[in-house]
Amino acid sequence: MSGTEHWLLALAVMIISGPGIFLAGLISLLGTQRFLSKAVAAKGGVSNIYEFMPTLASDYLFPSCIVTIQFWTEQEESIEFQSYSFQGHPETVARSIPVLYDPDRPSQAKIHSFEGLWLTSGLVMGIGAGFSLVFTSVF
Repeated sequence: MSGTEHWLLALAVMIISGPGIFLAGLISLLGTQRFLSKAVAAKGGVSNIYEFMPTLASDYLFPSCIVTIQFWTEQEESIEFQSYSFQGHPETVARSIPVLYDPDRPSQAKIHSFEGLWLTSGLVMGIGAGFSLVFTSVF
């Protein structure tokens, strides 16, 4: 491959990556909406918190933790699930945590919050839109 062909290949990858990332965020958003259409509300409680700092992180700018939450389904089945949280210790904020779960798959429950439902989809769509704008305006 010549230098020009490498340049064209890199350009094609950059132009395609933005819409591809945006599409992945949109698919995630649609999955969240599908989840919400079947979801049942429950109250959960924190059973364990595991704090961690990403590897190679130089500061503690975004403290993170994995929270284990226990809740009871309408059939009185005890379910535990884990969720990432960037808001510190949730048990100090609330005694009970609102949970949404699919009755067909209760172990795939989510915390009923913006962070728990929409943050990932929104970030991925925003990054994809940003890449699309940058790459199309540059070329």
